[in-house]
Amino acid sequence: MINLWKCCSAVTALLSLAVAPVAADLVEQGPRNSKPSGLLAGVARVDISPPVGIPHMNWGSATHIESEGIDPLGMKATALVLSDGKQKFAMVDLDAGGVQGMDSVIKRASARTGIPIEHIRIGASHTHAGPALSSGKGPAGTDLTSYQPMMERHRAVVADKIVGAIAMAAAKLQPVHMYGGRGLGSININRRFRGANGQPPAVGRNEDGFVDRELVVFRIDDAQGNPYAVLINYQTHGTVLAYENRYISPDWPGMTRKAVEDAVPGATALFFQGAAGNQGPIEGFTGDLEVAHRLGATLGYQALGVAFGIETVDRRPKFEGFVESTAFQAKQHWRVNGPRDQTLRFATKIIEVPRREYEPAEVSAMEKLVADAQKRVDSFKKGDESREAYQAGARLRRVSNLLNRWKQPPSKDPVRVQLQVLRIGELAIVSMPGEPFAEIGAAVKKASPFAFTMFCGYSTGTGGGYMPTAEEFQHRGYEVEGTPYGKGAAEAVIRAAADLLKSVR
Repeated sequence: MINLWKCCSAVTALLSLAVAPVAADLVEQGPRNSKPSGLLAGVARVDISPPVGIPHMNWGSATHIESEGIDPLGMKATALVLSDGKQKFAMVDLDAGGVQGMDSVIKRASARTGIPIEHIRIGASHTHAGPALSSGKGPAGTDLTSYQPMMERHRAVVADKIVGAIAMAAAKLQPVHMYGGRGLGSININRRFRGANGQPPAVGRNEDGFVDRELVVFRIDDAQGNPYAVLINYQTHGTVLAYENRYISPDWPGMTRKAVEDAVPGATALFFQGAAGNQGPIEGFTGDLEVAHRLGATLGYQALGVAFGIETVDRRPKFEGFVESTAFQAKQHWRVNGPRDQTLRFATKIIEVPRREYEPAEVSAMEKLVADAQKRVDSFKKGDESREAYQAGARLRRVSNLLNRWKQPPSKDPVRVQLQVLRIGELAIVSMPGEPFAEIGAAVKKASPFAFTMFCGYSTGTGGGYMPTAEEFQHRGYEVEGTPYGKGAAEAVIRAAADLLKSVR
């Protein structure tokens, strides 16, 4: 792909030797012609790829434990630090399934950089193909003791690297201009496939379900107009690669970043996962890396189309008279009026939302499912290694785990969820932990008073787990059966996020 930013920079350098009046007509004005915006940014990236052979237990249906290779894209952690000279904010794009256990990392990064703890957010890309060790996934009954030391060493290395990435980004702060745009992506679909004959929804493709294909992109240019960073916000699970895959991989988000960076040398791309609780890839559950790469590249090119159209400074065509030619022409060269508003404001709030409660009828129905699953397992001979026997065991483990959770003594305390809002002029970034359904993100973006708003799930903070909308509870299914949230939680988040956005306006 032609690198438009690089071409423009080269032309600018060549024509800068010309006299000012001529250069002004031959070279359109851009960020280099603007006064400083007051915004500073720094970006740093580190490789967090683990060793081959690390546990790879992301799926209950997987029959392997160890990874057998690394996607050539590798696993990354990318830090962005923004500042107005008085306050700093850090955001990390992390190739991981989630961000559990990152509180200590944030505290260390804060102590090292001076960035307040509440100003640091780590967000997971939510790939399901990273390192993982879980007794609830992979072959049932496997002794995982021998794998613990490797996982602990890897987690320690990743923690060190994230802290280092934030520190490096904070040390590289430079004057920048930043603005946003929106377009449409095409790689996601509602993933709650409606079951028939009383069956609950399965994780698959629901072509009639709600899908949010809004693609929000923020572009950051340096003071000379050179590309510095591209932030991409979209919503779909990192589940192109599933139980058959044996490669450690960032899944499709890795190729999305690479497609942008290949087309715009000098720019670092960051991916912020959106409200993907009920959003899956249009093609997935495969072991083929090429499918993940193809979908990721598709979204990357779509993000580039948005990024190329973003004006990071107030730059508009200005009428400056007429020119006599074969056609009578209006002279309307693009001129810079000045920088855009880059005001930094931040707000955070922990809200209380309803807790999921299980009715006696629901528990009884789950007990029957457990009993039926046990009968199915008992119908196979001991030592049977067929796929059917393995699937029977996986089903028993799934429904048994759910039943055990449902039968825990109920708590009447509400669940707490943390929301964060960062304003950058006419841009806003909203974030929350866990896996909110897409309707939540779409409603918050619609209610935002800002020109462009990113909604990010899978972030650090209080809370976590799937957050369905109220109407989805009647359909049951994986996300509803395992959520800690009750009806009304989604609506409470939407209201609170809208209020926070107004508070930083």
